[in-house]
Amino acid sequence: MKITHVFWSFRYGGTETMLVDIVNRQCVENSVSLIIIKDMIDQELLDTIDNKVDVFPLGRKGDPKLHFFSIFFQINSIVGSIKPDVIFCHENTLFPFFIRWKQKTCLTLHTLHNVGLPVLFLKQYKKVFAVSKAVREDVWRRAKINAQVIYNGIEIAEYKSRNPCSLGVGEALKIVQISRLYPQQKGQHIAIEAVHLLKQQHPEINVRLYFIGSGDALSELQVMAERRHLQNEIVFMGQRGRSWIKNHLQDYHLLIQPSLVEGFGLTVIEGFACGLPVIVSNLDGPLEIVEYLNAGLLVEPNNSQDLSEKIVEVYQSYNNLSKTNYLIHDKSQLKIFDVRTTAQAYLDNCF
Repeated sequence: MKITHVFWSFRYGGTETMLVDIVNRQCVENSVSLIIIKDMIDQELLDTIDNKVDVFPLGRKGDPKLHFFSIFFQINSIVGSIKPDVIFCHENTLFPFFIRWKQKTCLTLHTLHNVGLPVLFLKQYKKVFAVSKAVREDVWRRAKINAQVIYNGIEIAEYKSRNPCSLGVGEALKIVQISRLYPQQKGQHIAIEAVHLLKQQHPEINVRLYFIGSGDALSELQVMAERRHLQNEIVFMGQRGRSWIKNHLQDYHLLIQPSLVEGFGLTVIEGFACGLPVIVSNLDGPLEIVEYLNAGLLVEPNNSQDLSEKIVEVYQSYNNLSKTNYLIHDKSQLKIFDVRTTAQAYLDNCF
C-alpha cells in the first residue's frame, strides 16, 4: 500500500513524535511518504524517521493563504507522482490542497478545539479519526461527525522501566513534566505553584521538578520560579530527543501532567511505560487513559493545592507503590497504546 502523511510543520510535540513512530512502523511493509508544508522543522526529530520514508519538505515561509495556488500545484505534483492509496492529513485545514484526491483523504484529529473553530472542511474528508473518545465527542458536538477512535501509541517495549521503585532517606523526589512550555495548555505554572505550596507546607520533603521541553514561555516560567525562591527545586532541561526519553525517563520518580486542555496525553503513556506513578488533570483525554488502565492519580484542573497534596501522597507511599494503583504493574496493560496497534488500525480502517 502507498501511504502519504501531511503536516503543516514538524516540530517536537506529542502529535509529531507519535507520527514518527507510525511512519517508521508503516514503512516496514508499505511505501510511505511525508509532506511537510512549512519551513518549521526540527531536524533532530526529522532525522529519527526511517530512511525508507520519502520526505518532501516544501520549506514554505509566511502565511500559506498568501501562496495557496503555488502550494496547491506543488502538492498535487508530488501526490500525482506518488499515486498514494490513502492520504492522512493531521490538520483539518489541509483539505483544500487535496480536493482532487477527496476519495483518498482521511483526517486525524489530535486535540480538542474551541466551539468557534471552523468545521467547514471536516465533512469533506473521506474518513475522520479521533485520538480519544473525548476528541470524538468534541467533533460530534461541533460538526455532527461520527469520528472513529484510534488511540495514539508509542513503542512500549523501547521504554526502559524504573526498577525497583524506591526512594532513599533524604533523597529528592524527582518529578518530571514533558511537554511544550505552553502554560495556557500544559499548566507548567500550576506545577511550579504546587512545588511552592509543598515546600511551605512540608519543608521536610525534598523535591525537584524537571521540565523537559522548549517553548516561548521559558523566561516567564523561570521568573515565576525565581520569585518563589525555587531556583534549586525547578530545573529546565530543554528539549530532549525520543531516544533520550526512552532511556532516561526511568531516572525520575514521578510524572505529572497538570494540563488545562488535553485531548489525549501521549506523555502519560510514556510515564506508565517507564513504570512511574503518574498524576494527571481530571480532563476527558487523560481521564480516559487512567480509567482504561485503572492506574494513576487525578487532580482537579488548575488547582495547585490539589496537585501538591497528590505529590505528597505519592511521596509518602513511594516505597510501597506495589500496593497502590498509582502506576501499572504489567506493561501488557498498555497493548492498546502500542504504536504497532495504532499504525495497523489506521490501515485497517482507512477504506
